[in-house]
Parts: sequence; structure tokens; C-alpha cells
Amino acid sequence: MKNIQKKVYHKNRFYKTKETKKEEVKDSKFDGILKVVEARIKVLKSYIEFNNLVFYIAKDDIIECLITLKEYGFDILSEMSAIHLEDDSFEIFYQLLSMERRFRVRVKSNTKDNIDSISHVFRNATWCEREAYDMFGIKFNNHPYLKRLLMPDDWSGHPLRKDYPLQGDEDAKWYEIDKIFGEEYRINVGEEQRDSFFINQDDTFNFAHIGYEVPKGEPPKEIESNISYQENSGIFVITKFDKQKQLTKRR
Repeated sequence: MKNIQKKVYHKNRFYKTKETKKEEVKDSKFDGILKVVEARIKVLKSYIEFNNLVFYIAKDDIIECLITLKEYGFDILSEMSAIHLEDDSFEIFYQLLSMERRFRVRVKSNTKDNIDSISHVFRNATWCEREAYDMFGIKFNNHPYLKRLLMPDDWSGHPLRKDYPLQGDEDAKWYEIDKIFGEEYRINVGEEQRDSFFINQDDTFNFAHIGYEVPKGEPPKEIESNISYQENSGIFVITKFDKQKQLTKRR
């Protein structure tokens, strides 16, 4: 998998990313919770980060793990999403909250393309899993209604994958044109502008060229404006400032 999403043009070779502090779970306030989970499934790795218990499990144990945590008091699924990794796999995380114990737990698991749905354990996971399927293409086994949530049903590709262009692929450029006008009007209308950094110098509704300002919606001009008369009504700057000033004495 090739990461084709845009990178920064300049990278400071002396900058080193700061790693978050990770603490041991043993003899901490989360030790009892982890032992309850380890009694039923295998925990691959665990640590404490930002006062949250974080641990990794195999994808086949996800349902058993979340049922165990829910029985232990973690009855709120506050967040669920995924990350597309460089090796073309997905790291799926589940953020759980116990209001009674005032603890937060983050469960993580890796998969290549699919994982069991937890919608029967936490009802709000139905929406989270649909979003993950829409944005990443991850399939959730036994989901009651697995279809796109944010993008149109006939959309091509999954926008949050690393191999999906930030400005959209070829289908994205023509999607609305084809839907509204039809493919035969591509030449007449032109492709959709999807570059967020694009500046249209002829558009005076949304852009202003410093030094060449004109009233909103008026045609652009090539002659530089006099700084004293930039407004449409010709507001005059009463005190004109000299470009140079000679100091005659010091304070």
C-alpha cells in the first residue's frame, strides 16, 4: 500500500516527535480490571496512557472482551473508529467509560479487512461501524445494516484510507457534474475544483488581492490602488504618513 496523501513540503530534520508517557498497569488502580479481562481472554499488550487503561487483543476476542467489560461496569461506548496503518492493516479502537468507577478503558485490535460487529453489545456501535465501513472499507461481520453513512451509496473508494487522494480521485472530480448534468456535459462544465488551496484571481466575491482591491463582485483590475482611496465611496485618509522620517534628536 502506497501512502499518496499529501505531506508537508518542509520537515525539520532536527525535530523529534515526543512520545506519550506509558506506565505499567501492575499495582495501579487498573490492575484489577485487567485481571478480570485476562481471566477470559488473552491480552497481547497493555499500559496506562493519559490516565486511561489501554490494551491490545486479537480481533476474534473483541466480542467476549467488550461483554466482559460491560458486565464489569463499562456500559458506555463513548468512541469507536479506526486508523489505516502503513502496512495496509487497520487498528480499530473502542473507548469505554464507567461512570460508576470513573475509569476509561481503550481496547485496540488489528485487522486486515473485517472484524465482528459489536452492535448487539453497544447499540451506538451500529453508527460507528457504518462510518468505519464508509471511510475505511472495513467490513463488520453480522452487522444488521452495513452500508455507507456519510458518502453516497454509489461513491467510489473510502476517503480516510492512506491510498485515497486528499483531493479525491478521478471519480470524485466528476461525481456532481455527472449527477446533475450527465457525462455528456463534462466538456462544457469542466471538472469540479477540489483543491482547497486554489485561489481564483478573477473571483472578487471570495478573494481580495492586496493592493488591487475592488468592490465585491466588481471586475479585477491591474492598476495598484492608492492606499488613501481604497473604498468604493473614496474614503480619504486625513493624515497622510510620510514614508521616511528623519530623527533630529534622541530621547
